[in-house]
Amino acid sequence: MLSATHLLLASWLALASGLVQPGATVTCRGPDAGETRTWEFTRTEARWQLRHWRDGRTQEAVRLLLPASTNATLAPQLTLAGRTSNGGIDVALRGVATAAVLDVYVNYELEVNVDASLTPRIDELNTNGPTGVRCEITGAGDVR
Repeated sequence: MLSATHLLLASWLALASGLVQPGATVTCRGPDAGETRTWEFTRTEARWQLRHWRDGRTQEAVRLLLPASTNATLAPQLTLAGRTSNGGIDVALRGVATAAVLDVYVNYELEVNVDASLTPRIDELNTNGPTGVRCEITGAGDVR
């Protein structure tokens, strides 16, 4: 596993090289026991934000800012990885957009000590292990 310094450097290099632009969005969907789950990664000026909702109910989306050290290449070999030092957030997206694997682990009890604005609903982001998803990449000039 890469150190936080390596992840930060890789993230900076991707941003500096134009691979990841602010406003870029990666939307991943996967079936889960009869309901469609959607995870949306959006690149803001400084960080990636993850939103999650079920069955098209975007008004009920759960939001979480990913660690500043989150690494992102996102196409052609779709890679995003972020992890907090206390182990409360661990997000990995790998593969190609049409056949990716998403693994999200979020623990409210660990993260609320770092960010008091969080609610227990962030646990809904969890995939409960690696999950097959299909992703679409859009945004400011697209992520390439």
